[in-house]
Amino acid sequence: MIRFDMTSLPRLRSGLVWALSLAALAGCASTERLTVLKDPDDAQIPVVLFAPGDALERDWQKFDVWQNTTFDLVAEGEDVAIRARAEGASGLLARRVDIDPTTCPILEWQWVIEALPTEADLSSRRSEDMAAALFVAFGDPGIFTNPDPVPTLRYVWSTETNGVDEVVDSPYFSGMIRSLPVRSGPAGIGSFTQERRNILSDYQLAFGELPQDDIEVIALFIDSDHGKDPLEARFLGGRVLCSEAPEEPSIFD
Repeated sequence: MIRFDMTSLPRLRSGLVWALSLAALAGCASTERLTVLKDPDDAQIPVVLFAPGDALERDWQKFDVWQNTTFDLVAEGEDVAIRARAEGASGLLARRVDIDPTTCPILEWQWVIEALPTEADLSSRRSEDMAAALFVAFGDPGIFTNPDPVPTLRYVWSTETNGVDEVVDSPYFSGMIRSLPVRSGPAGIGSFTQERRNILSDYQLAFGELPQDDIEVIALFIDSDHGKDPLEARFLGGRVLCSEAPEEPSIFD
C-alpha cells in the first residue's frame, strides 16, 4: 500500500451539492491574477491537507445533500481511512483551508472505491452519480449554509461514460463547477490508488484561465441519489506540495 509520510509535517440532487453545502460565496475577482503554470519539480515541500487519524476532529462539516450518507473512520491495515457510504443518497464532508495554488500547485491523495454507480453520466441531471469525488473550491465560501457557487474543480472516480481528463461541465451550475475524472471505469476497484494532479494545469484545462483566488474549501463527496446504488469510498490521506514553506506551521484556518 502506498503511504504518505506525514509524521514530520508541521437535501437536493447532487448538482446542488456545492451550492447548498458551501455558502454565500464571493464571485471571481475582476483583476486577473498574475501567475504562471508551475513546474511540478519545483514543488517539493509537503504539507498535510487531511490525515484520517484526526481528520474528523479538525473542523470538518458533514452535509447530507439527499437522504442520509455516512462518513466515519475505519481501520485500513495499520492505517486509518475516512469512509464514505451512500445508498440512494448523496453527501459530503467539507472543511476550510487556505492554500495558494501558485506556491502549492501539486495535489496528492489516496482513495479506493468498492463499486461504481450504474449508468452514471456527469453531464446529465438524471444520472449525475459518482463513486467518489474530491472538491476543490477557489474563493471564500462564507458560511456553509447559504451558498453561492465559486469556481470549483471536482476530481471524480467516474464510470466509463466520462473519460479520464474529460472536462465535464456541471448540468446544474454550468461554468462554475467542472469535473475532471481522474479514474474512469472499474480498473482499480478495491485497491488504494495514489493520485497526483497539477492544480494550476487542471484549472486552466477546466476554465481556460489560471485561478484568481486561493483554495478555501475542500470536500470529500459520494453520490448515489439517482441510481440508488450502494456505494462506498475510502480516503487514506491527502497533501499539497509547495515550492515555498507556508508562513504558518499549518495551512488550516
